[in-house]
Amino acid sequence: MPVVVGLGGNDTRKVVKAVKRLERQAVQGILSVCPYYSRPSQDGLREHFRRLAEATDLPILIYNIPYRTGVNLANDTLLALAELPGIAGVKDSSGNLAQSLDLLRQRPEGFAVLTGEDAYFYTMLAHGADGGILASAHVETRHFLEVAARMVDNDHRGARAVWARLEPLVPLLFQEPNPMPIKHCLWRQGLIRSVECRLPLTQVSAALGRELDRAAGGAAREAA
Repeated sequence: MPVVVGLGGNDTRKVVKAVKRLERQAVQGILSVCPYYSRPSQDGLREHFRRLAEATDLPILIYNIPYRTGVNLANDTLLALAELPGIAGVKDSSGNLAQSLDLLRQRPEGFAVLTGEDAYFYTMLAHGADGGILASAHVETRHFLEVAARMVDNDHRGARAVWARLEPLVPLLFQEPNPMPIKHCLWRQGLIRSVECRLPLTQVSAALGRELDRAAGGAAREAA
């Protein structure tokens, strides 16, 4: 099973040093988020990832999630980075479906686009995305995999039927801060011992907990 390690920061020199230390470990790739808080320009983003790619032979997936970092990696910048041999793809959490679909149309051959927008999973696969890195897939993993497998087999009707059963659950998993709802579901499934999160995160409200119990149970029964 390949291991891709999340590694990022807003000081390029420190991130480069961390990348070089990581090469000593048995990992197969790096998922690196856009520099946060400092909100660099597109030139700054391009130079940041160029230096990371030059610092390692490990393939790099860029993680674009502007609603957490405060900066959006524009498609023009990302496509320029895609020409570098060390940049293997992107976890696309731009939150902008038009931007994501435009990226799929323009990407070069061999550049992987993995959606990080859970609610767009089926839509992105239907437009040619390579998969997803999805928090919600922790809860109903087998059924998310079934959606992807059916799309690969060109069984769009079957994939849509499975997705229709998962679709109501996904918004609930983000109704309160992630990963609180997901940990609640995993706790209910007996996969983890506690719903506890590190402060300042706490745990889901009682009302959302009841909704999650109903939705997760229903999705599991219908997809069985």
